[in-house]
Order: sequence, then structure tokens, then C-alpha cells
Amino acid sequence: MFDRHLWQRQIIDYLDVFARHPRQEVQLSGGAGVVPHLALRTLHPFFHAFHTYPVDATITLAAITHDAGANLLVQRVLRNRYPTVMDIDRDLRASQEVCVTVEHLVVELQTIPLAIQRLNARRGSWLRSTIERELDAYPWSFARIRNLLRELNEQNRIESLRRLRSCNGRYGADDLALIEASLSDAVAQVRAYAARLLGVMVDAPPMSLVIRLLQVALRDSDAETRFAAARALGLLRERAVTNDALTYIESHLCHEDPFYRSAAALVLGQLGDYA
Repeated sequence: MFDRHLWQRQIIDYLDVFARHPRQEVQLSGGAGVVPHLALRTLHPFFHAFHTYPVDATITLAAITHDAGANLLVQRVLRNRYPTVMDIDRDLRASQEVCVTVEHLVVELQTIPLAIQRLNARRGSWLRSTIERELDAYPWSFARIRNLLRELNEQNRIESLRRLRSCNGRYGADDLALIEASLSDAVAQVRAYAARLLGVMVDAPPMSLVIRLLQVALRDSDAETRFAAARALGLLRERAVTNDALTYIESHLCHEDPFYRSAAALVLGQLGDYA
């Protein structure tokens, strides 16, 4: 069985690995560049599924895109079961049809935003700037990816959040919806800004926001963002942190990964005597 959900899930599983050492992952795959690397990682679940569930894989591909480039991708995987990064790079440079199809898949399956979301601020900036630079070396426009990168520019979204400072912690439903969405933003600075706004909220925040804030504090890839979320929880204290939440935080102190133990200790430190 292969469908769009599984396709994206497998991309996410790889990006969790990629986020640990992104430059090294690119080099180990052949060093052709970030663009062909992410293109191949977007296509890899389809290539793998095609030889196990060819009908499901073909239907899933056609549901996302059914242009000439999709047919060329099928021909490619019939010729070569597992193309390399260099193969994909050559295809992107040689065929506009393949380029358009791959670009469509990368955008529709959200490979770039999902990758940036898993990186800290410095690495996220590196990834965006590297993609922009590499795109200039291709003979095609990559207009959709360029537009996506502009949308991922954090300044516009931070400006929207900055306007909420005048609310002095008294937020309406639309304001809270913006904050909640921003806590899941692909850019670390946006997530951190949203966490700071939540920390000065006058009323008790909705439980969905508290849960998301906990996730950011304990699991976000960016240290500044984790601190901002932990600080917000420390300011909110009993208005947000229930006994169940404390138990959840404390459970991370026993996690086998020191990353989670450190994050939990930071949150508990911000909660102080309340914990």
C-alpha cells in the first residue's frame, strides 16, 4: 500500500535524520548539491514503492501531478531502480518536463518547509540561501520554489506577530489562532516570537496552545526557541501547567537522549518552586 500520506511520512522520517547533520548528509549522497539531494529524497519513497506496489505508486503520483515529466519519472525508475543524486541532477538540467514535475512534488509534499522546520535558525538560513544560490545555476526558472522561499522569509510573519504586542497579553480568537499557527512555523525565529507572546498572556491559554507550547519547549530543534517556550511556561505557571503536564515534563528527565533531558531540566528550572 502506498499513498500520499505515507509518501510524506517517509520524507519526514528522512528529514529527521537530515536535520542532525544536513551538510554531511548532502556530502555523503554525492555532493551534487542541496537541490538534487532534496529532490532525490522527495522522489525516493515513490521509487521504492514503484517496485513493490506499482499500481498504488503510479496512482498516487498521478493524483499529485500527471504531466509529461511524471511519465519521464516512471521511465527513469524502470531503467534504474534507485537513481543517484548525480542522476537526478543531470535529469533536472537536461529536461524541463522533469524539472517542472520534481518542483511540483517538492512543493506539494512540503519537503523544504518540513526540512527548515527541523533545523535551528542558523542551519535554516543556510539551507534557504544555498537553495536560492543553486537554483541560479539551472537553466529553468524554478518559480514555485523561489516563491516558496520568499514565503518562508520570516520578516513578514514576525511583523504580523509584532502587532500583537499592543494587545498587552489580551488576545482575541484570531490573535490566538495566529500565535498557535506561528508555534508550528517552519522558521525558528517565528516560533520563538510566538512563544514570547504567549508567555505574557493575561488569561489562561487554551489547552491546545499549552500542548503545542510544551512540544516546542521540549522538542524544538532551535535552542533559542526552546528557551522562549520554557520561559513562557515559567511565566504562565499554574494558568497553563497542570499536574499531568508536570508529569509529562518530568518523564523527559529519564529519556535516553540527553537532548530531551536537558530541555526538560530547562522547563522545570523556569517553573521554579511551582514544579
